[in-house]
Amino acid sequence: MPFQFDPKEPRIAKTVRHIARDELRGALDKLATSPGEGSLLHGLRKHIKKTRGLLRLVAPVFPEFHRENAVLRDAAAAISELRDAEVMRLSLTRLGAAEDAAGAAARQMLAAVAPAPATPPAAALSAFGARIAEVHDRAAHWTFEKKGWGALAPGLAATFHDARRRMTRAAHDGDDEHFHAWRSRVKHHWYQARLLLPIWPEMMTAHADIADRLGEALGQHHDLAVLARAMPDHLAPEAAVALSTRIEDEKTRLETLSFFLGERLFAEAPEALVARWGAWYALWRQEDHACDPALPEVEEAED
Repeated sequence: MPFQFDPKEPRIAKTVRHIARDELRGALDKLATSPGEGSLLHGLRKHIKKTRGLLRLVAPVFPEFHRENAVLRDAAAAISELRDAEVMRLSLTRLGAAEDAAGAAARQMLAAVAPAPATPPAAALSAFGARIAEVHDRAAHWTFEKKGWGALAPGLAATFHDARRRMTRAAHDGDDEHFHAWRSRVKHHWYQARLLLPIWPEMMTAHADIADRLGEALGQHHDLAVLARAMPDHLAPEAAVALSTRIEDEKTRLETLSFFLGERLFAEAPEALVARWGAWYALWRQEDHACDPALPEVEEAED
């Protein structure tokens, strides 16, 4: 099913279970059918991120959240180093396109970086698949302590609050890790906005697009921070300085863009956003039921 709530299914518990199982099944299918594809790791991590964003939305009403989130987090971390090597090469390729000292240094560093293996290690993929299969099977039996908007509002508020708080921390301290932590919650909020997109597509699409742009900017910032820490000793001092300066300039540009987008995205208090989206959610449910009386009642008990 699409990664969004279904207007024809008002039972949140059933929808969450279905979406989670679809995403995890998508990861398992990729492992089975495309083990040698270069985009495999990116696809696997994307399925896990989407599932974790979904779980954050229901975390306060989901007793098993911490267990399931930890399994997914650890599974993704186990293959993240393989993905990081690929990202570093992409960053160096982009920086190396410049015809100046920094570009030359990036090309020199790229030439020395070991190429990523054509096929990810089978043992790592097997362990990843085993963890995901366990969560996929358990997801069929997940239960939640509330239903309807009551199941979504606390998690939406918590994620939005954390994103705003982490933005403030990044602005105050300017540490790379704080920007990375901010990105994590921005990504979760983006996935949550996508899940809720049907409640008012015209309004939600614009919001989700800004969250997407912000997440991408913060992702590029993180990639550059990782690259800066990996600067090799074999570069000549002047080359290392030129490349380091270019990386810092790019990070500064991305920070400026990120705060511009973040201040707009997180301008209102979490309570205000939740109230506004909650009203849209209620109207959406009423409208769908009015247009199709055969649909289950909105307040029907969760199964």
